[in-house]
Amino acid sequence: MVGRVWRIVLLLTAGALLATGCGGATVAPTAAPTAAPTVAPTVAPTVVPTVVPTTGPTTDRIDARDASLAYVRARYGADAPAADLTWQEQDAKPPEMIGGEVYQYLAGDWVITISYPVGLPEQTVYTVKIVNTATGYIWEGQVGTSGQVIEGQQLLLNAFNAALTHAEAQFGDEAPPAGLPWVGERITPADMVGAETWRYTSGDWVATISYPVVPADKMVFSITIQNVTTGFMWLGSVDINGQVIEIG
Repeated sequence: MVGRVWRIVLLLTAGALLATGCGGATVAPTAAPTAAPTVAPTVAPTVVPTVVPTTGPTTDRIDARDASLAYVRARYGADAPAADLTWQEQDAKPPEMIGGEVYQYLAGDWVITISYPVGLPEQTVYTVKIVNTATGYIWEGQVGTSGQVIEGQQLLLNAFNAALTHAEAQFGDEAPPAGLPWVGERITPADMVGAETWRYTSGDWVATISYPVVPADKMVFSITIQNVTTGFMWLGSVDINGQVIEIG
């Protein structure tokens, strides 16, 4: 009887095991792979180059001195200061002067005086006077922003510049363009007394300036500007205050 019971138990156990086998093995669920986040590529910032503002050429007082000396040596040879002189600079600005500077350069009997207004370097024009205290030699002129030299007394050159500016404003491209390298020469006849005449040339352009030898506050400059190729001609007068009167 007991053996029979054990046989029944064994049969039941075997059946349970078979039932379990028929149901199939339990399969653990496969986890979906975790997608790595997409990292956007790092874009280097665009570097904008720093643009350095471009300015025209500028001239300082030493450049103006040297340009004047080179001009005088080329034009007047042995009468000009020698090339091997050593110049000593000194501040010669009058105490009452406002808005300008004056410097002198000394070497032996030579004195160079340079005066100029205080302003933007690219707009500064230097007035230069070279004197030999022993021989009495005198040269006067101006040096522009690009180092161009023009010969003549300051009042004369101021009047000439006023006339050129007026002509360009009135006639545009027909008039002499700004910045021409004018070469000046005194053409006053040897027997003339009480008046001066200067001629300035630049390419096809010729300007003639005449003025009486009177006190500065009474000076009026008669100016003719013409182009020998195009036939352009301007006639006028300029006083020491820069007032332009056009004649034709």
